[in-house]
Amino acid sequence: MNKKNYLVILSLKKTAMNDLAKKIEALLFVSGEGMSIPRLSALIKKSDSEIKSAIEELECHLADEHFITILRDGDKVSLVSAKEVSELVENFAKDEFAGELTRAALEALTIIAYKGPVKRVDIDYIRGVNSSFMIRNLMMRGLIERIRDQKDSRAYLYRVSPDFLKFFGLSSIADLPEYGVYASRLEEFIKEGEKIAAGEEK
Repeated sequence: MNKKNYLVILSLKKTAMNDLAKKIEALLFVSGEGMSIPRLSALIKKSDSEIKSAIEELECHLADEHFITILRDGDKVSLVSAKEVSELVENFAKDEFAGELTRAALEALTIIAYKGPVKRVDIDYIRGVNSSFMIRNLMMRGLIERIRDQKDSRAYLYRVSPDFLKFFGLSSIADLPEYGVYASRLEEFIKEGEKIAAGEEK
């Protein structure tokens, strides 16, 4: 962010963020993995310049009131914890990854096992909450892996890893209890959600 734009935004820091900045914040939050400027532009139907301006406003708002900040990687932006709480976050992560799997992590792992390869948005839909941290937890433990979505090069899919099969003593994913039954139910649940979403967009 250049100094001129920062000062302009800073002068308005007591003013609530506009709707565009709020929409970007919401999308970055649910994304978990960050989003590119073109992707945000396409979703919100605003120009790249408008998106960039709103991101600067969001960045200023977060710096002023939160321990969350914007991470930039080329044209991709994401929400991350601020350096002021890095030690706290690191200690939390160490404790979380070293202990036993939580109920939430097991829930996410079960969905990935029976439905994978699966999009994170579908995992979120089935669970009803954001699953970014749970997925990262499972990846760091080596129980799942991330692959490119062949239908959308910008997206990823998640599936269980070979270590998952070894850990549970399975020769293949089909050896999971009632694999066909639960995989089919999850597929139906996701399709029903897609129908509802499509209906709301009309």
